[in-house]
Amino acid sequence: MAGKGSRTDPAWQYGVEKQVPAEGAMKGYKYLMCKFCEKIITRGVHRLKAHLAGTHKNTSPCPLVPPVVKEEMKQFLKDFESSKFRYQRNFEEAINGGAYFVGSGGVNGSVGANAPEHGNCCPSVQRGVRGPMDRFVNTPGDDEEGPTSGGKMTPTTVREQRNKVCLDIGRFFYENGIPFNVANSPSFVSMLRSVGNYGRGLKPPTMYELRNWILQEEVKTTNATVDEIKATWKTTRVSLLSDGWSDMRNKSLINFLVNNQHGTVFLKTVDASDCIKNAQKLFELLDGVIEEIGEDVVIQVVTDNASAYKAAGTLLMEKRKSLYWTPCATHCIDPMLEKIGDLTQQKNALIKAKKG
Repeated sequence: MAGKGSRTDPAWQYGVEKQVPAEGAMKGYKYLMCKFCEKIITRGVHRLKAHLAGTHKNTSPCPLVPPVVKEEMKQFLKDFESSKFRYQRNFEEAINGGAYFVGSGGVNGSVGANAPEHGNCCPSVQRGVRGPMDRFVNTPGDDEEGPTSGGKMTPTTVREQRNKVCLDIGRFFYENGIPFNVANSPSFVSMLRSVGNYGRGLKPPTMYELRNWILQEEVKTTNATVDEIKATWKTTRVSLLSDGWSDMRNKSLINFLVNNQHGTVFLKTVDASDCIKNAQKLFELLDGVIEEIGEDVVIQVVTDNASAYKAAGTLLMEKRKSLYWTPCATHCIDPMLEKIGDLTQQKNALIKAKKG
């Protein structure tokens, strides 16, 4: 929820912040309470406005709201929807016109005295003075036929067309701060292949589609993939992997993953701050996860080689005779390499290498 310094939304004056204390593993939350009917609103100030306006959208209407406030909230919601669709329309017009940036002036905004006119194509779009890369990217006048137009393409033309596409992709990476290694992702390659198969005129998904039906479909696909892997567990047996790490608040967290030859499935993350150095509690934690998966399914438990984990692994093998504990090879090799790096003859070489 927004901090007090940023609460400029007019609906804040009709709500009271309510703190819900943390309970067990659940963290605390801040909710809003309607000043008129004292209903708790759990999804922020936008839902409070819907409650006060009586839209019946995601919340029940307030029975005690004054008519003046109700009409005020209705108008705010109407203006919000209008601005949302106006922004989307301007965005699509800018893309259709070959522009990359939309000015902050809205539909009738001005972006500078030297900005050329574009008729109905979003006057707030600034053309020609965006940056040094503009000489290389496509402009509204550059509507040359692409490789799929049916004409015979020379090697030079193919190279030029590909360069234009690569520059657009590069700008997308740079503007949004996307790591370059994302280009190695199979899903990135698959996305470009699908766009190419569709051809010209593809309307890209909006942010609302990305966070609604597209996300829901991807969740279904992921769940189906996980279920397929889980169906093989009883046949192949599995290894339970424990991966410890610390978050920004120095909480000791453990990721539990299940692995077999068909793939690795993330099971859950557990806050183990109170038991990370306690062998008995680690044993109880690992034993509970094995019970959740199934003792007849788990044949190996892999953790790091800290003394507490080693003792917990021994307790596991004593209780469950069908599995064995294995220290993580990486955790074994890392301390060895650190010790080697501390040797005088190696340390000087490492220092020089880091400086070079």
